[in-house]
Amino acid sequence: MNRLTGILIAALLHGSAVAEPEIAGIVIRDGVVELSVQLDRPFDWRGIKFVSVKTFANNPPWLPPTRHELTFGHHEAGVLEWFQTDYIEIGNYRVTGDFTVEATVGGRKITGTFDPGTNLLKFNGLEYEPMVKSPTVTVKASVDLKRWGKVSNLESVAGETEWGGLLAVRFKLTPAARRFFVVQIYED
Repeated sequence: MNRLTGILIAALLHGSAVAEPEIAGIVIRDGVVELSVQLDRPFDWRGIKFVSVKTFANNPPWLPPTRHELTFGHHEAGVLEWFQTDYIEIGNYRVTGDFTVEATVGGRKITGTFDPGTNLLKFNGLEYEPMVKSPTVTVKASVDLKRWGKVSNLESVAGETEWGGLLAVRFKLTPAARRFFVVQIYED
């Protein structure tokens, strides 16, 4: 693992945060601290899985609804994989702009446009949310900014988060660590 970011320090008494990525919010409720971390990752078609906003009935019908998924170059450069309910279509794609892609699937051309303002990809008449693998997170705590101890009771971080969205990091507040927290983010 490579260390992705520097140290982020959040003072709970003042609710402040500094550095990039940054702690966008701090909530303490019922003895649980939740830090909302803005990761500030660059947009990369190959590193994002797009999941449809709309859900679809599954087959057999007693299974929960499913969503369509798109990946661009995930397993092989230039290859699109499009999971639709119970089958996968494979095609080719090329990036035609910072936020546009042109795909050829089953002999038809489809243009996809990602809108960073809405954080949605429009592809073949559907809207897709961009999802990325969550990084490994370590939290350390201090009362004096000199001695730091690893917070051992972190709740598990979601396996995927929305690209451009906030990563939630939760843990129980202990008397030994009441003021300052360091969040370290690691990418695989």
